[in-house]
Amino acid sequence: MEWNEKGRKIVDFLKLRTPPVGVRFYEEKYEPERAFKPSKYGIQMAVCQAIAFARYIGRTVLLEAEDFACPPAMLLYGVAKYEGSLKDILLAAEWIKDEKCEVAERSLPISKYRSFVFGDLTKMREEPQAVLVFGTPAQIGRLIQAATYFGGSVKANLTAKTASCAEALFPALNGELAIAVPGAGDRVFAAIQETEMIFAMPYDWTDRIIEGLENAGRGANISYPPTPFLMFTPRFPKHYREIAEKFKPV
Repeated sequence: MEWNEKGRKIVDFLKLRTPPVGVRFYEEKYEPERAFKPSKYGIQMAVCQAIAFARYIGRTVLLEAEDFACPPAMLLYGVAKYEGSLKDILLAAEWIKDEKCEVAERSLPISKYRSFVFGDLTKMREEPQAVLVFGTPAQIGRLIQAATYFGGSVKANLTAKTASCAEALFPALNGELAIAVPGAGDRVFAAIQETEMIFAMPYDWTDRIIEGLENAGRGANISYPPTPFLMFTPRFPKHYREIAEKFKPV
């Protein structure tokens, strides 16, 4: 699959610890071949956990309504109804101070999607709609350089809540680039490391990103990881310098 090869190229360019995750949502029920469906094993998952399962285990994960475990994600993904709102949940958990606080609503339409698929981009059989890349700030910075190789900028609209499942992913599903700083859920349930951030893009952007990773900064001899500049004489502490003055050539 061409997206598998693109995933491998992104891994190679950035020396990623884990592969990018491809995401595709289906309005009708769809079950990928050999997909991991949590409810078949008597468990439910948070969306961030399913994403982590795909990138750490390498299995394609299928979530349907009965597979969801995270209450905020159930509302965000439109698989459950609630008389209140996501803001009520955030308020109860003291993520926001009071009712006056503004909360960005990113919810998908109720019952629009039946099947949610998350896979290792280098292996999955389904063509993704969006791609999530997990990396260090240096790796994410390189992705931003790749994106801006074509001009413009990458905008960030950060709350450090619902980072992988909504804050990064939903803009990418809507044709935009996004970055996110993982919050608590991603770290507790999805094994995201303290050194990791998220870069999200529409799948249609992968060719441009790969071209940018290959060419951005080439005239300045910049790639990833950057080669340190070592053409200089180091300055040692005064005590070392005073002793060195007493040395005799041999």
